Amino acid sequence: MIPSLLRSRRFHQPFRFPHSKPLTLRLFTFTLLLTHLSPRLFSTTLACAAPSLKTVMESAAASRIVYVTCPNAEVANKLSRGLLQEKLVACVNIIPQVTSLYWWEGKIEESTEQLLMIKTLEKHVSELTDYVNKNHGYEVPEVLSVKIDAGNESYLKWIKDSVKR
Repeated sequence: MIPSLLRSRRFHQPFRFPHSKPLTLRLFTFTLLLTHLSPRLFSTTLACAAPSLKTVMESAAASRIVYVTCPNAEVANKLSRGLLQEKLVACVNIIPQVTSLYWWEGKIEESTEQLLMIKTLEKHVSELTDYVNKNHGYEVPEVLSVKIDAGNESYLKWIKDSVKR
């Protein structure tokens, strides 16, 4: 009885994926099987690729986009060049003719401004804010920092390499 059981198809056939599944699904299933059979081997394989991903995530986390509005092109250029010369920023995009509506001294105001979109690192945002406060014509200049979650790895590295250490 036992020898006939061993001869059954279930025990003598090697494990095979059904041919109807697409290759990616077969690879995914195989990966899941490997993870289940040998989690240590699989986690070691992922650890080899992790430093590159970790580096990208750290570069992104340290990078910021800072928005500053200016009353005219002259102030926008002056601030942009000053921030670049101080090596506080890697790049400044000047976006002309932005219409701003806002509350000021109890009234709704409307004005045409220039918007600076500044790329820098988190560690320079405070110093950048101080620079804008000292060199801007507004009583309360807009300085808003936004965290970058992800981006082109080489661009994020360029931002990091372009500003002062």
